[in-house]
Amino acid sequence: MTSDPEARWSWLLVILLTVFAVAPLTYPGFFQGQSGFWPAFRVAHLGDAVYWAQAGDPMRGEGRLPYWLVWLLWRVSGNAMAAIKGGYALTFLLGALGTLAWTRRWLGVRGGVVSALVYTYLPWHLSTVYERGAYGEAWLWALWPFILWAVDGWATGCQWWAILVGLLPVVALPWTQPGLAFLSLPMLAVYGAWVPVRRRRPWVWAGGALFGSLVLLGGAARWLPGPRLAMNAGWLYPYQLFSAAWGDGPSFQLGLAAVGLVLITAILWMRGGAAQTQRDAGQGSCLGRSFWFWLIGLLLVLFLVFPLSAPLWRIAGLDAFLTDPWQLLALAGLPLAFLAGMAVRMEEWFRTSPVWEGIVALMVLSSYPYLAPRFTQVEPGPEPVALFQPVHSSAASIALLTKEVQPPDASLAITPTLTFTLTWQTVEPIPDDYTVFVHLLANGEKIAQADRRPCHGECPTQSWRPGEIIVDRHQLGWGPEMPAGPYQLAIGLYLLDSGQRARVVGRQEGAVLLDVP
Repeated sequence: MTSDPEARWSWLLVILLTVFAVAPLTYPGFFQGQSGFWPAFRVAHLGDAVYWAQAGDPMRGEGRLPYWLVWLLWRVSGNAMAAIKGGYALTFLLGALGTLAWTRRWLGVRGGVVSALVYTYLPWHLSTVYERGAYGEAWLWALWPFILWAVDGWATGCQWWAILVGLLPVVALPWTQPGLAFLSLPMLAVYGAWVPVRRRRPWVWAGGALFGSLVLLGGAARWLPGPRLAMNAGWLYPYQLFSAAWGDGPSFQLGLAAVGLVLITAILWMRGGAAQTQRDAGQGSCLGRSFWFWLIGLLLVLFLVFPLSAPLWRIAGLDAFLTDPWQLLALAGLPLAFLAGMAVRMEEWFRTSPVWEGIVALMVLSSYPYLAPRFTQVEPGPEPVALFQPVHSSAASIALLTKEVQPPDASLAITPTLTFTLTWQTVEPIPDDYTVFVHLLANGEKIAQADRRPCHGECPTQSWRPGEIIVDRHQLGWGPEMPAGPYQLAIGLYLLDSGQRARVVGRQEGAVLLDVP
């Protein structure tokens, strides 16, 4: 048995080792996730977050609870980006501690520590935060282990704290990332009905829980607004689960170190380690059910992100809850963490020093390349200069983050020239090629204009990647005779072939007005 001092030190050890996952959040500036500065804008506009919270799509959008959790930090610091980074740090810490609390009962202290680190440092988990910037999903990662911990506690008779610990995360789930939260219900329901409770005919209970949760999801899907999932995009292929590519988009790697430990667990189990492990743990068939539950769950989740599962998505109505099938990969974190830590529980040699210390170090170091996100020093403040909705889009997705206008110096040239810099960011791919128009207004009358593609045509809008910062410099000249001011710039985006303008949120004329100093 593990000594009490070791059990106490395990909490501190997990906190200390989670520091490496949190460290990028301490870098100056803000990382260029695919969600851009949208999370920071949302926390600063919780009262009127119609566009920021994507209220038109209740399942695919984000709930407001994660933003309320850091609202006080935003009010105290006055920096929305710092508040969001603090929220991400909290999700890493809670997810690691929740996983340790849940798995140490099954796997012992040392196995639980390994599970907590696997859960924290899975490349897909790090990509969710640093590459995608999916703030709502990051809170799902933090809440799921506490629900499983509470289910185990309720099953073993500690109902008073199980209800307290488990009720809050369960209530919070739909207010984080609703679609993915609802799709996690079958896994959580079957786990509670089958794994931790010793009852007769567990398969019947598990089947009933699975059937009931699927009926609930299918019924909800019929009443959900919005289009269904596009079955021709967003699927993964097996090689992507092991690809080390990083930086040009989200990484879907499961984590080679974690997968290696899962394979070791399966080999040890098949070679007869199951019976001895169950006797040592004193849990009888419950540990065996847990092994098979998480193994089957892992394989099922992986199947559902492959194109072969498209008919199942349609039949079950799952296509109403997510934007892309690969979002479901988040549900692979729990089985990978449990099965990887189980290798330490089954093989005594893995629990000895320095082997165990080496495994712990491997879990952290194997994902270290994924802890180098791209950062920007652009600081747009609590809101952008303007927010644009593309012509063929149902939501605003292009932000004019900042503008810098230099006053013209008419003494340096015969034709005065106005120089200004626009900083853009989008959170969705832009299928159309937009032209930037700039009109110089004097007392509301247009006296000069310049229309061209961004960056003098070198960075067309079709090439903008979600979250990327686009620095677009312009110059506008006019004749030697200037009418009296004040002067303003009218700036917008339009399609050259049709003349259609992208809508500017809050304005009717499809342009944003900037004062010229």
